Amino acid sequence: MEVQNIAIERIIPYWNNARNNSKAIKPVEESIKKFGFNQPIVVDKNLEIICGHTRYFALMNLGYKEVPCIVVDLDEEKARQYRIADNKTSEFATWDEDKLIRELRTMNVPMEMQDFFFEPIDQLLGFDVNFSPSSEYESSTEENEAVTQKEEISKEEAEAFKEKERKIEDGMKQEATEYIEMKCPHCGEIIRMRK
Repeated sequence: MEVQNIAIERIIPYWNNARNNSKAIKPVEESIKKFGFNQPIVVDKNLEIICGHTRYFALMNLGYKEVPCIVVDLDEEKARQYRIADNKTSEFATWDEDKLIRELRTMNVPMEMQDFFFEPIDQLLGFDVNFSPSSEYESSTEENEAVTQKEEISKEEAEAFKEKERKIEDGMKQEATEYIEMKCPHCGEIIRMRK
């Protein structure tokens, strides 16, 4: 698999791309800005996009002049099939919400991930991530009571989370993924599949 840098104006979006990417372009732009561009676009020998339309439009908006691409030698029928399969397979994946919440809670600044969520992250986490106890000691009695009450709620939430995390960790059993290898009778290529 060879990655080639190709001028972005030479790349051709597929005219009948069935995937509506418009709402995903902005989050992908944010991802590229935060983490860099780390996933090449897949194109056919005519430089028509097979996989990566959203990344292509995000890179265009960000002003990229060249794009890392993988050029595959597929006939038109196989390219059309791969284009659909690449997008449809993602629909089989789901989130393990407990693991997702634990991952977010262990980040220093989970709110930096908000661009990639539909729901507000603080609601998902179950507490206000921007809450910080007051450092002003001259506040009124009512303000002090309110701060104390917030701190108690925050401590309760933290304890509840720790308890939930303990239960999740106790219940987690990591099983090794087993694979089988099959040889394609047509091309002879070895295909590795999960058992």
